[in-house]
Amino acid sequence: MRALVSGASGFVGAAVVRALLAAGWQVRCLLRERSDRSNLAGLDVELALADLGEARALE
Repeated sequence: MRALVSGASGFVGAAVVRALLAAGWQVRCLLRERSDRSNLAGLDVELALADLGEARALE
């Protein structure tokens, strides 16, 4: 299964990502370009850079 997690670089988002990975999910993390990615370091995830405030970025 696959999941998209917005806010994945934050404390709660990174915990959700870790739980999904532990359950065998493939995870794509939606982050702003300037987001601190240290909470995701070493995790096998795909990064998607976009801002939810920009409708065009969600296409």
